[in-house]
Amino acid sequence: MIKIGVFGGMFDPVHAGHLEAAHYAVAALGLDKVLMVPCQTPNHRNTAFVSGEHRLAMLALACAEDPTLEPCSIELDREGVSYSVDTMAQLRSAYPDCSFVFLLGLDAFESLPKWERWEELLDDNLLAVFARPGSELSTESSAKLNIAERTVVSVDELFAAGRGKVLMLNGMANSLSSTAVRASLKSGSEEANAPILEALSRYIASHKLY
Repeated sequence: MIKIGVFGGMFDPVHAGHLEAAHYAVAALGLDKVLMVPCQTPNHRNTAFVSGEHRLAMLALACAEDPTLEPCSIELDREGVSYSVDTMAQLRSAYPDCSFVFLLGLDAFESLPKWERWEELLDDNLLAVFARPGSELSTESSAKLNIAERTVVSVDELFAAGRGKVLMLNGMANSLSSTAVRASLKSGSEEANAPILEALSRYIASHKLY
């Protein structure tokens, strides 16, 4: 069975923190690939600063040298608000011979009950949650998400379950954000390019983004 991670986000722009998280998921979960899925129209946040075309192009540059990372335009190709539950259902239907796991950070997981059809997303899929060492869900969220029943403690358990289970990945330390990267780019800081690959920096400069 081919194991594929699905890592969604605005990627506005994609940066070293995103790539580190994706690489961590590949290693921790034994994934064959991670699909990097830029959101078309978000439900619970502001729209992207740059177009989906630019964000997908930047992802292509960021993933060009890594066969385990692949840009995926599934949400950009779909009209309307980008709901993760629809994306996962579409992928499962299109690739029935693959095992998919939805990747997200602890903050996003904490807010999951605000997502469209969140219970369906949990019931029908496998989830892996990036958490920094020492961080944990609130008692309220743990109860609402029924974490006691859904959590597994190993990768083997996760994929054996097939659906409806969550694995916490507690070794992720990077807290870099796209907001901070955009602020550095806008300010012209000498450190602006530190979290951005050289090819991305050239792309951003040539298209006068951010």
